[in-house]
Amino acid sequence: MILVTGGTGLVGAHLLYHLISGGEKVRVLKRASSNIDRTRFVFDFYGSDALDLFKKIEWIEGDLLDYESLEVALVDVKTVYHTAALVSFNPSLRDRMMEVNEEGTANLVNACLEKGVDKFCYVSSIATLGNSKNGELIDEFSYWQGGKNHSAYSLSKFRAEMQVWRATKEGLNAIVVNPSVILGPGNWNQGSLKIINTVYKGLYFYTSGTTGFVDVRDVVKGMVKLVGSNITNERFVLNGANLSFRSLFTQIAQMLKVKPPKIRAGKHLVGMAWKYEWLKNILVGTEPLITKDSARASLRTTNFSGKMISETIDFEYTSIADTIKDTTRYFLETQQ
Repeated sequence: MILVTGGTGLVGAHLLYHLISGGEKVRVLKRASSNIDRTRFVFDFYGSDALDLFKKIEWIEGDLLDYESLEVALVDVKTVYHTAALVSFNPSLRDRMMEVNEEGTANLVNACLEKGVDKFCYVSSIATLGNSKNGELIDEFSYWQGGKNHSAYSLSKFRAEMQVWRATKEGLNAIVVNPSVILGPGNWNQGSLKIINTVYKGLYFYTSGTTGFVDVRDVVKGMVKLVGSNITNERFVLNGANLSFRSLFTQIAQMLKVKPPKIRAGKHLVGMAWKYEWLKNILVGTEPLITKDSARASLRTTNFSGKMISETIDFEYTSIADTIKDTTRYFLETQQ
């Protein structure tokens, strides 16, 4: 039996399809408020027959912050994929992110140690790795550096990852993957997929930054292959390509047949944008479209190397052009 957390999220939903289509028996930890229609939406991307596979999911209610529910969920489980996380650049959610991401991960690895789980796979983030100082590629050997320039999200993921590494010292066999920005069919109003919706509705500005991107199907494929190997207690950066934001937005716009952004937003304009969103959040409580942390990231040039996984196991990345084509096709198909 395999246990998956975060099954209604982007990585978790695609992982479920991959596992079940491969004949695995899967149990999914979900909160009472979780919307499993998000998972069904992802399954539908793979074709009408995929919905029959969706029915094979065993859902179990629980919470990462409820230790007893984790003990129940882990009965007869030998492999765990931990994809659940609270993802936000909103600084007001700092304490909640620390609680869910760090404390929740600590609870899960402790329960896995108690129940004798054979293999544990944790979906971390490139946000837990070091920053590029002189243009060098960020890879598995780039380490976290202290300072004030880390978002609350990156700090919460770093601390969560430290809980996994701590558990490996206590006997847990773990794999940690650090994906770059993940693209693929999913909830168009959440996380990185907001990019697709924003470009479709009309995006006039682009920033000068560059970062890494990876297909969600590659993240899932890499996780499953690594868990199925003899490799333990290693991390792998998953990055299909490094692209400027302008290049990404332009490719998305071309596939959606809309106008690409033409106006470069510099530091001053981006600064005005996040301050406006911050003020609007204070006054009316709306979720900010851009925050100080995300504004800083949009102007930064950081390149990542994801080649170690291909040098370790049989693995090839999907081209980002194909990722964009497949993702925008499903986006257009699902617009009402």
